[in-house]
Amino acid sequence: MIGKPIFDTHGHVLHDGKYGIFPFVYETIAKKNSKNKEAGTVEIKATQNVNKEAIRAMLLNNVIPAIKIRWVQHSVHLPASTSPDLNVLDLGLFNVIQSIQYQSFPKNLGELIDRVKEAYGLFNPVLNKYCWITLQCCMEEILKHLGGNNFTLTHKGKKRLERLGLLPEQLEVERNLVQQAVDYLNTLFISAGEGNEEDEGMKVDAD
Repeated sequence: MIGKPIFDTHGHVLHDGKYGIFPFVYETIAKKNSKNKEAGTVEIKATQNVNKEAIRAMLLNNVIPAIKIRWVQHSVHLPASTSPDLNVLDLGLFNVIQSIQYQSFPKNLGELIDRVKEAYGLFNPVLNKYCWITLQCCMEEILKHLGGNNFTLTHKGKKRLERLGLLPEQLEVERNLVQQAVDYLNTLFISAGEGNEEDEGMKVDAD
């Protein structure tokens, strides 16, 4: 889990945005001897059914406590959507983890988890900052394509902009683009109850 990293006015890291790696696994005791383990050895196995109850337990027992421990006196923005297009983890962290993981050859699930944690520890907060800017770029493209996924992100030259001191924390979006998306949403809502005066209250307000 990552959040938006926080830097002070001098570029020093106040919070790297990392809250932890939380694998869906459980421990069990091996009942029989085998080539790789003896009876009585503790085994780590992947949770096969990650259902609503498993996710709730993960949030209550791991995720929320991790946030409380690492919270700082600044506003920390967490990803609000699990959409594939808006999952900030897909925009950098997973690539880093995979590239490091491919350099190792874990023999079991426990070693794989260790390699993933090592890769997570090496994830650069500056790269994390770039990922959150890319996330905003994705949001802008989604507005342009009226919620569609058929778009290709253009390179913003984030490293160059940062060297010049021009890298923004937040991207500005043209008002007419927001209005275009709002008008499109209104057509979807109004068509369901066209001609009903009460449906006017369902309109989305661009303001």
